[in-house]
Amino acid sequence: MSFSLLDGKGSGKEAGVDSRNRVLSASLSDTESNYHTTLGLKFNINTGDIPITNDDELTVLYFKNNDNRAVVIDALIYNLGNSTGGAGDLTINVVRNPVSGDIITNALAPEVGQGVEANLNYGSTNTLNADVFKGAQGDVLITGGNVNVLTRKTSPGTVPISPGGGVILPKGSSIAFNYKPQTGNTSQIVQFAFNTYVKEF
Repeated sequence: MSFSLLDGKGSGKEAGVDSRNRVLSASLSDTESNYHTTLGLKFNINTGDIPITNDDELTVLYFKNNDNRAVVIDALIYNLGNSTGGAGDLTINVVRNPVSGDIITNALAPEVGQGVEANLNYGSTNTLNADVFKGAQGDVLITGGNVNVLTRKTSPGTVPISPGGGVILPKGSSIAFNYKPQTGNTSQIVQFAFNTYVKEF
């Protein structure tokens, strides 16, 4: 019995076979992240500027997935402006599935134009089905959940983090970011961001 491998789009083209009975084909591989960008399902989440005038720890960003599909966070980005008066280490803790806190109660959305929920396919109108809240000076730390990514740094600057294979948030799961400025800080502007995509499969 013999058969042909035909183009599924109806062009009538058949796959070739060489003298050693190998099927001749060309393939295109891509990362899952780039594939979802092409589909218009990858987004940048950004708090925009958060002014901080002391060295108290606060929750700066909260995200909860409300979509039936899981979302994957594949890059964390912390933009930490220069500190006035700050010395020593600063810390950033990522909290898994937090429960409550001022950032949730106040439900302050990042400013339009600051990059919040920006679709990384500029030709797509898809939006995220998620709660995205920005922290502010004086917000009491988020409660509940577990700290599972800890970052300690000796000076401000841009801190990109790639969390291995990515952080996966099924529907109803959430993530938050706690920030502790350097001791003695009296003035600093920070931004917290991450890239995420909605899993199509």
